[in-house]
Amino acid sequence: MRYVVYLLIGLAVVLLLLGLGGADRLARVVLFHPHKYTHDLPATTFTEVRFQNSKKKTIHGCYFSYQKINSIGTPVGTILYCHGNGENVSKLLDWADQIRSEFQCNVLVFDYAGYGKSDGKPTAPGVLDDGLAALNYLIEQEKIPVDQIIPYGFSLGGSVAVDLASKYKVKALIVESSFTSLGDMGRKMFPLVPAEYLLWEQLASVKKIGNVQCPVFISHGRADQVIPFSQGERLFESANAPKTFFTAPEGLDYHSAPHSGEHSEALRQFVRSLDSNVNEN
Repeated sequence: MRYVVYLLIGLAVVLLLLGLGGADRLARVVLFHPHKYTHDLPATTFTEVRFQNSKKKTIHGCYFSYQKINSIGTPVGTILYCHGNGENVSKLLDWADQIRSEFQCNVLVFDYAGYGKSDGKPTAPGVLDDGLAALNYLIEQEKIPVDQIIPYGFSLGGSVAVDLASKYKVKALIVESSFTSLGDMGRKMFPLVPAEYLLWEQLASVKKIGNVQCPVFISHGRADQVIPFSQGERLFESANAPKTFFTAPEGLDYHSAPHSGEHSEALRQFVRSLDSNVNEN
């Protein structure tokens, strides 16, 4: 009897969601938690940038040029960072400045529509479009060749990074604590609701990552309570070589804990191995 009640509740939720706009509304309520830009640091080490997505919405980001701190150095590449569903650019400025120096890269961090200073509202298809707009900004405005761009995605952003790397011949791909697809996450969160059939965009990284033809670095924590470790494993299994998988030390949940020193060092070595001409400090 209890399972019948659960089933009826699940069906009621499905019907309600369909009546309210269905797929996009489900993703927006469950998946997206936008925050506004709150950081007022003077732009002495980065440049605020703006560009438009295909819907003509203005997307905001911050660009950290390696040449700005090393006028004679050559960057290993340009990291295009795609953040998680509860972050925004204002929370990433110190981190972006740090990895620019440590990895010897340019770094672009940007906000999806509806996040930070970006216009519009976030949707599952929209975050992919915003990621493409950021890639095009680097190519067209910063004159970065696509084969020097490194999409780097955390959690939700992993699906954006995989999508870009599956369509363009980028330099490398970094995926951190991300899911295989929204359908898989829907089954985990709402086992009685056929969420995969309600979504216009699955963000199916597990299907796309096989099309990636560049070095891949994937990391996941066994203690991750948000996205199962097994989904990170499946992404890695579906990726082509050369590829690296880093498992967080026992007890660390990468959705709530800072990176370990081992993780940072493994990632640093991966990025800098992409260019044998980098000068070691």
